[in-house]
Amino acid sequence: MMNCIPRRGSTRGWIFAGIVVCLTSAVYAQQDSILFRPEVERVFVEGMRLFEAGKFDSAASAFVQCIRDYPQSHRATGAYVMAGKAFHRAGNYREAVRLLKNLIDLYPQSSYLDDAHYTLGLSYYRMLRYEDAALEFLTARQQTSDALLKRRAESLLDDVVKDHLSIGQLQLLLAEATIDEMRALLAVRLAEKVFRAGDPKGAQQILQPITSLPPAVQYVDAAIALADSIEKGGVVKLGIVLPLMLKSFQPGARDLGTDMMDAMKLAADEHNQSGIPKIMLDFRDSERDPALAAKHVTELCTDDKVVAIIGPIFSNEALAAAGIANARGVPIVTPTATANGIADIGPFVFQANPDYEVRGRAMARFAQEVLQAKRLAVVAPIDAVGKLMAEAFMEQAKEDSLEVVDVQWYQSGATDLRQQLMNLRRRALESVEETIIDFSVRVKYQDVVKMVKLGVPQKRLDSLMEVGGKIPVEQLLGQNGARVADSLEIPTVRLPVKYDSLLIPVQNIDAIFLPIAAATEIGILPSQLQFFNFQAQMLGTGDWENLEELELNRQYTSGVIFSVDTYIDQQDPAYRLFEAKYQRAFNRKPTRNSLYAYDAMKLLVSVLEKGASTRQHIAALLPTVRKLPGLHSKISISERRVNSFLFILQYRNRAIQRIGEIDLTDIRKTDEHGGANEGERKQ
Repeated sequence: MMNCIPRRGSTRGWIFAGIVVCLTSAVYAQQDSILFRPEVERVFVEGMRLFEAGKFDSAASAFVQCIRDYPQSHRATGAYVMAGKAFHRAGNYREAVRLLKNLIDLYPQSSYLDDAHYTLGLSYYRMLRYEDAALEFLTARQQTSDALLKRRAESLLDDVVKDHLSIGQLQLLLAEATIDEMRALLAVRLAEKVFRAGDPKGAQQILQPITSLPPAVQYVDAAIALADSIEKGGVVKLGIVLPLMLKSFQPGARDLGTDMMDAMKLAADEHNQSGIPKIMLDFRDSERDPALAAKHVTELCTDDKVVAIIGPIFSNEALAAAGIANARGVPIVTPTATANGIADIGPFVFQANPDYEVRGRAMARFAQEVLQAKRLAVVAPIDAVGKLMAEAFMEQAKEDSLEVVDVQWYQSGATDLRQQLMNLRRRALESVEETIIDFSVRVKYQDVVKMVKLGVPQKRLDSLMEVGGKIPVEQLLGQNGARVADSLEIPTVRLPVKYDSLLIPVQNIDAIFLPIAAATEIGILPSQLQFFNFQAQMLGTGDWENLEELELNRQYTSGVIFSVDTYIDQQDPAYRLFEAKYQRAFNRKPTRNSLYAYDAMKLLVSVLEKGASTRQHIAALLPTVRKLPGLHSKISISERRVNSFLFILQYRNRAIQRIGEIDLTDIRKTDEHGGANEGERKQ
């Protein structure tokens, strides 16, 4: 049982559907009802069935019947909480609030109180009563012993506090916090708001009692970091290493670096308008020279005020510089480098762009999760990039228990893949070759005895020997007949398929992974796969995103699916707002490189806004970023410290369309409210 915190404005009675129920027995106020009634059990179970079927209005009626007709039954308190949930899911938030408040008033010792407070918070949130919602989420978080409910209540509480509560409202809520973790969380959020309002001294006073708590208490590190940031004037410095090419006078040489520099400035300026800590940028010009990039990173690392570095952007420069930053404990984020192994240098190195391993693994995961594929094949260029993506694809397929029928390699730029595709046909069709026992030749007596012992009727064997029949071994010895015959040394014959006959389609491969080396190969692979009669889904990576080549070869390429690291929705309000700001600030439209840079800055801003202001804290928080909305993509940093999010596109109907996304950091999905089982788990 859990104790209930006294609530302001609670009543000692309740009104629902015209019926007044008064407290006439102390039992109601002290414990859950325990009187078993079979008739109420039937009604309650029917209510649960309706709830799980999504018929929330009908479910609510059933649970209310339990409450109204059987107020002292063993299902009374369960019916209260499930009725509240049903009304909430049906959008009838007022009735949900009424019922849940009555449960809390009538049964202050009920084991359902944490669920009741949580669902009450959800309903208040939908009613835009944010102060009430925050109090309910806080109460649920402080009362529950359920780990999942704790996480959900805490997450929603944090969202409401940050986005919807004023300083005065948050001060009142902080007074309701009874455990150290929640006092720390609310104090940090209150101090942030007070500091942004221009009162750094007031913010420090709020944080002082929190910073003296044991370091193991959650959010104490955030409080210390915020206090330190305020003490230092609330300013952090970020080092930026870009190919600005300031010494070059070639036309267009500076465009790439300038586009990225301006986008980073814009992102930092947006944050500095109201966010903390304030960001100062220190730009360095790598001149596309790995040695110079490494020199700049070394200098930035020696500046104690630099808490993180963005760049370099090219893989060779990043490889030269990342080890230096890692050795000195400075987080370094490369916005665009895709080479494998950069983030593997150490725990302070991050890639905001998916590497080749992610790109290969993502398509294997898509094949398994979305296409429900079981048997795969790979046709890939043997250059370094193609090999890396193909091997990652096969490794992920193996981890997901998928069969890779065969892999065929070709030289980049090759136009004749006859040998590779004939080899692939042979390997694929071998699995459909039939193994038989041939009774047209003399079968040894001891082999007949073995088959009889296995349960084959003697009469059937006699008949086969008499007519000289041929029979598939599975029909005679069962599903694993070929293996059984082989172990008993019973002679079998394999009937080969004429794999060189192109009239026979290859239908037992579900998908073929084609990580082409360049868009020019779009006109080669699909046409030859069709000529050799492969009937499998084609899968690819970013080089397939070339509408001109896809259109030129549309009779072969229609339906191909591929992953990309960038998908720009120009109708998205966030993108249109960014584009307008960029145009006003720099008198030109943003490029794709502008988006990479802007999103990389937003990645660091996201952890700074969580209170990270030291090098160690930033490095600790970056791997926790999941599905951070960006303009070119989302960012989910995996345990490997690499962005593991990709969009999935398909070419069909003469257009490239977005059909999905893959995030390799995903473990499982949950619904918005935790589903029906929150109440059910305690029944």
